[in-house]
Amino acid sequence: MTTDPEHRLVAAFAAHASAPHDPDALLHICYALIGVQRDEHMLAWADKGLALAPGHAGFIHARARALRLLGEHAQAAQTWIDAAGTNWAPLFYEARLGRDLYLSGATDQAIAVLERAVQSPVPDDNPEKLRARKWLAEALLSLGDPRGFAHWLYRNRGDSGNTRHADVPMWNGQRDLRGERVLVTHQMGFGDQFMLYGALRHWRAAGAELMVTCDAPIRGVLAASLPDCRVVSAHRPLTAEAPLDAALLPEVHAFAPTMQATLLHLPMLCAHDAPRPDPYFPAYLRAPEAERETAATWARAMRTQHPGKKLVGVFWDCAQRHSRALRSKERNWARLRSLPLDALERLTTSAALAGHVQFVSLLHPSVEMVSGSPRGHFSHFAPAINTFADTTACIEQLDAVVSVDAGVANLATMTGKPTAVLVNPTGEWRWGKDGTRSPWMRDAHVLRQETMGDWSNVIEATIDWLASR
Repeated sequence: MTTDPEHRLVAAFAAHASAPHDPDALLHICYALIGVQRDEHMLAWADKGLALAPGHAGFIHARARALRLLGEHAQAAQTWIDAAGTNWAPLFYEARLGRDLYLSGATDQAIAVLERAVQSPVPDDNPEKLRARKWLAEALLSLGDPRGFAHWLYRNRGDSGNTRHADVPMWNGQRDLRGERVLVTHQMGFGDQFMLYGALRHWRAAGAELMVTCDAPIRGVLAASLPDCRVVSAHRPLTAEAPLDAALLPEVHAFAPTMQATLLHLPMLCAHDAPRPDPYFPAYLRAPEAERETAATWARAMRTQHPGKKLVGVFWDCAQRHSRALRSKERNWARLRSLPLDALERLTTSAALAGHVQFVSLLHPSVEMVSGSPRGHFSHFAPAINTFADTTACIEQLDAVVSVDAGVANLATMTGKPTAVLVNPTGEWRWGKDGTRSPWMRDAHVLRQETMGDWSNVIEATIDWLASR
């Protein structure tokens, strides 16, 4: 049998054509679609399979998976609820039901299911228990409950690569860090690094001296923003407890750390404080000096060209949705977070904003070439957005930012810039579950879809927010 995923898909379709009433042929199509990273297309085939084999666990799982990728989280959760009598392994079932309940907005129900899952007697490194902990963490954090960070930390054993420097003990929760030299290693995406490194202020206040690693594309911004830390770039770890980059060892040895922590440890320092820090992640980001000077010159020219107008940055498209190399999960999550061009144009061509706002693209040019550029009162950052240092410098010169749920939203918020964050009904824990305020960052104004895929109410709310400023 061929091992090429595309050939396996063709063979599965051929087998179904020959035996259209054979459930196994339909199941092979579902598996083959997973192999070619098109899991979201499984729904029709899973439903055909269930019509032939009601209660078949494989088709139920495929159906719930496809619905989740399509953003139909309530239907995904209901699929699990309707199949409660199927012979699932309890932890497998609870982890997935709890996840889809959380994503559907039934947060309290999700927490009850996921808490039951993490209390299972199976070992803590069981993959299903780690899955349940991740979603329990995010459900709690979406409610502004910092207890979620203790569960989120378990991602260091599961789906988040991290670094372990063999010669130095891991931080054990101590609060008094005077005299300690802490090596903090990075993980996760750019947006998480922008946000979570905001907690370094609390570690400095506790007395720690800090050396910080990060992804190379954001080193310039972090080095400018954390002048009292040593900031070095390193490869992002892809596995748990990956060894430190050999090229980095001389600098680490010169720093002589007495302990280490991962990015996921940082919010734990204040998790039990009462009152808790407000904001939990204080704004701290700034651009390097050279980029700041260039951006200031550009902004003066823009304000002369558009007198009386506010300059508002806009970021509307997550590049991951255009990549066929990524898994269906990443592509579809990016698609559900991205603003379609016609919705964006309702903003940039709004008559209510025409005399008051000039929009500025915050997309990298390569992404804008794919996503398209809107008509209306819309400009570009003349020095060009090539790096995160450019993006940060541009944001500093703006009056506000409008961004979908992406790393740029975290970046803008953590510079202290008023930022309208446009989210779908699922959103992310970083922006909270309800209301317009993030429980974690002060400068985010959160605007939420009422219905997945329909941005109409969000665009109207964004226009109102900008008109009222």
